[in-house]
Amino acid sequence: MVTWNPRNIIATAVLLSALVAGIIGLGVSYAYRPPPAAQTRDFYLFAVDQSFNSSLATGLKADYDFSANVITVNKGDTLMIHFYNPTDEAHTFTMGSPYTSDVVLPAMTSNLISSANITITATQAGIFHYYCRFHSPSMSGNLVVQG
Repeated sequence: MVTWNPRNIIATAVLLSALVAGIIGLGVSYAYRPPPAAQTRDFYLFAVDQSFNSSLATGLKADYDFSANVITVNKGDTLMIHFYNPTDEAHTFTMGSPYTSDVVLPAMTSNLISSANITITATQAGIFHYYCRFHSPSMSGNLVVQG
């Protein structure tokens, strides 16, 4: 049995204080995480033909899509989109404000794939819609900027 004399009370108080301070310190260090350092991120985006068997249905147009419908970066990152069009129709990469872009890629000719590089600096967090002006709504996606 422990006798609660002043010396034991002080020792217990010091040990409990150290334990509480350690728990608070760990909690604060876990809760505060510095934002990730800005990076340059390369992303490869292709126009994709979502063809179907036209012998089963006549008079319908082929449908197109982007190879990815979500691009995720961190606020502060520089995004380099390498956009390729290996299809037989023209496509665009179009975005509104704040990352305004409207790049048109012509259809592939003589087995030459058209391409363009699009540079975006992610200065504002949020979800931003991108699409092809010629094949929307099926050819669309979102740029997610985490902030």
